[in-house]
Amino acid sequence: MSQGSVLRANSRLRTFLGSAGVDFLDWSVGAVERILPHAEIDPWSEIAWRATESVWMSPQRTEIRMTIAIGPQGEPNTRSLQTVVRRRNVPVAASKRRRTLDTREHDICLRVATRIGDVLAVAGRPSGAPSLSAIRDVFDEQIIADHLREHHGLRLDLTDVFSAIHELAEQTYENRPLTFGAVLDPEETSDGDAPIFPRQLFDSKKYKALSDGFRTAYHISSEGHLLAFVDLERFDERSLSEKNYFPQWAEHLAKASRHGRCGICLSRQGDILVFDEGTLRFTYRYGRWQYWNHNHLLNLLKNRARSQNVLPSTIGRVVTSVYRASVDVSFRRSGGLFVVLHNRRRLAKIVRRGDELGSEDRESADKEFDKLLTGYTMQGLPWPVVVELASLDGAVVVDNSGEVRAYGSVLQPKKRGSLKGTEGSRTKAAIGASNYGLAVKISSDGAITVYHDGEEFLGV
Repeated sequence: MSQGSVLRANSRLRTFLGSAGVDFLDWSVGAVERILPHAEIDPWSEIAWRATESVWMSPQRTEIRMTIAIGPQGEPNTRSLQTVVRRRNVPVAASKRRRTLDTREHDICLRVATRIGDVLAVAGRPSGAPSLSAIRDVFDEQIIADHLREHHGLRLDLTDVFSAIHELAEQTYENRPLTFGAVLDPEETSDGDAPIFPRQLFDSKKYKALSDGFRTAYHISSEGHLLAFVDLERFDERSLSEKNYFPQWAEHLAKASRHGRCGICLSRQGDILVFDEGTLRFTYRYGRWQYWNHNHLLNLLKNRARSQNVLPSTIGRVVTSVYRASVDVSFRRSGGLFVVLHNRRRLAKIVRRGDELGSEDRESADKEFDKLLTGYTMQGLPWPVVVELASLDGAVVVDNSGEVRAYGSVLQPKKRGSLKGTEGSRTKAAIGASNYGLAVKISSDGAITVYHDGEEFLGV
């Protein structure tokens, strides 16, 4: 077996697919783990020909069996590939309910399997190699576009939308990166004279720069016609709930994405964010599309932050606040570090002397500012305040009830954890601090990494 290949060295499918088809297969089956980073898949196995499908393996919906038919039934050298998809195994005592896969993850698995099967059904043709290369370049994006189109009942081709936004990300207007926002509305229609989004609208550069995605956006009909250029506050008829997750700067677009609508924006950092029902669902950054299953991520963090002396509901609120702030910091690209202590008495084991809130060794200006934060919890502070505290050089440390114990703090943990010697200072601080609690590090490039017991156990 060639390194990284899902096929055996003597597989009959190699004869049917050819080298270009095998390369495409090896790339495309990885779409599940690329788009669903918290899922893991078993090694692929070859079986007798079976139709392409993606099915739940139990009523609990903890596993999905994916089957890909390679080639038409009955032809020589055609077979099927099969695997099982489940939640990525992390060392937490999570219940089966928390390991369930949701219906959107199931749909993505089905679309990946179907797309691979359809493409490779004709892989053996002489013209296959160039077309396979082109399909590979947009494979993941096509899966996301088709999923969103059907989920929202849109008639607009979202691959054109994403392609146009990628072009925007490479351009500037008056030497500034372009930002952009659109609200796609399946319930709205328009006459045929309206400009078609995105191509007709983007023929003029000024219309590329007109919307910012934060306060303004284009309102687009299901067919792709321009309905209006809107202030996003027109959609703010009610507040979002605590179960909605999004960067704070994108709140207006998140609100606009309710009632079946789909909100899409391009950030100043070049990220594409997709919202529905008030929550961030998909992102494109680092050249990769990702589905965000916030509930699953929170369940993992809550399990790791549990304490015998604190109510689970309290821990839940603390972790949720840290998670919300981490998502915000991630998409601001400002970097940060949060630590949730298992025991408040361990504060002195990680925080440098004089950095603790209210310490007598604090400078006078720090003491005055400390008074503004004393007694506040993470869950009680305004969201923008938490994000600004996180952007300071140093860490925000809270106890397991959420009370802020330090901010902008230099960490000097007594235990250093397992270090390779190549980590940056923020990573070293996070690893060491995780011996005393849950450490959530947000890199300046946006990556979120969680550490516990001196080791990394989760990254998005």
